[in-house]
Amino acid sequence: MEKIKVLVVDDKRVIGDLFGYILGYSGHDVTVVQDGLEAIELIKTSRFDVVFLDIVMPEPDGVTVLERIKSLSPNTPVVMMSGYSIHEKRQRAKELGAVTCLKKPFEMDEVRQALKMALGKEI
Repeated sequence: MEKIKVLVVDDKRVIGDLFGYILGYSGHDVTVVQDGLEAIELIKTSRFDVVFLDIVMPEPDGVTVLERIKSLSPNTPVVMMSGYSIHEKRQRAKELGAVTCLKKPFEMDEVRQALKMALGKEI
């Protein structure tokens, strides 16, 4: 199995813990941050295979963070996440190049499917 580097950006600690547990347990390198500005700084200095990014966060929101990620690292796949019905933000995220948007709460099979879409292969 190939080890992947995953960045999870969500202001809810439990989401990051879930990714860290499931993907970290599988041997992948998972970095979790709860702030969009911290995520942007990490993207400037580190390479990630995929980013999971919450849409609804305190400023900057996920769509703004997605714009910055795509300007700094245009080839990094980003999977958006949201527990809210916010069609216009989801649509804008798609326009900016998000791979897909997971609706919270989600199952780990959905995360694996999103990873397959983002990376073009099973992990």
